[in-house]
Amino acid sequence: MGKRRQVAHYTVEGSGEFPIDMLRYDCSSPDREADSRAIMQEGKRRVNLVTYVEFGPTDERWLSFNWRVVSVTE
Repeated sequence: MGKRRQVAHYTVEGSGEFPIDMLRYDCSSPDREADSRAIMQEGKRRVNLVTYVEFGPTDERWLSFNWRVVSVTE
């Protein structure tokens, strides 16, 4: 039997272009359909994401794109 993966839900906040490559980098996906739409919107917004990696989101890398991780729930 394989190793069980840990799921982490997290929220990022920012404005301007959403750093799409961060989804690949953090092995993440939008949590709900509304979050998928929020990625494409303009202005300041929050996007809920889910990841299956053990280390969770990479806060400093999000900040390098002027987005910040505002919450993490495992």
